[in-house]
Amino acid sequence: MPPFTFPRLQQFRRLRRAAGCAVATLALAAGTILAAVAGQLVLALLLVAAAFGCAVRSWSWVRLAGRSRIGARSEDEVQRALAMLQRDGWRMRHSLRWAGKGDIDSVAIAPTGIGFVIETKTSRFDPEHVECTAELARWLQARRRSWFPNGARPVLCVVRARQVQQTQAGVLVVSLDQLVMALRIAAGTRSQPLFLSPGRGGATTDDRLRQSVPAQCP
Repeated sequence: MPPFTFPRLQQFRRLRRAAGCAVATLALAAGTILAAVAGQLVLALLLVAAAFGCAVRSWSWVRLAGRSRIGARSEDEVQRALAMLQRDGWRMRHSLRWAGKGDIDSVAIAPTGIGFVIETKTSRFDPEHVECTAELARWLQARRRSWFPNGARPVLCVVRARQVQQTQAGVLVVSLDQLVMALRIAAGTRSQPLFLSPGRGGATTDDRLRQSVPAQCP
């Protein structure tokens, strides 16, 4: 597992900016006191306004860093789940750079030669995220064909969802609790359970969850 994923680095950068704004706030506050003591009331008011602006900016960076921390934890959970597949001969790569914004969260390559390009979301996703995940898979397969002799499939993993496994626009959308099993079945290293197979008297996983995904991922 890489020590620093993209959201973790983003968290550190945002905390550093928050700290810089906090230092500026303290400096401006000290300047306000000096200006007030010297009788420069107009200057003191200007410095108070500037200090307030820096304080608000610092708090904004702290909040953004908190969001990055949540994203980093979600990626850590996905990586821990994928580590179970390595015992079966799967190969893993994480936090890969690509031509667009951010990075490719995880890549899982099965012994059968099928690869899975995995994008992680904590609790929500929309059609734009689905399309971005598909684009990541196309981009990586075009540049690393030797990694995926039997093709690469895009996967969107929603960490806080439960019992989700379906396909949207060619992208496998799956919750963390279903991720490992779904990858094994898609890679052909494990057969689909009979109760999930079509024609067994019940709905398939896709049919059952097509209506429930918005509720699972509000």
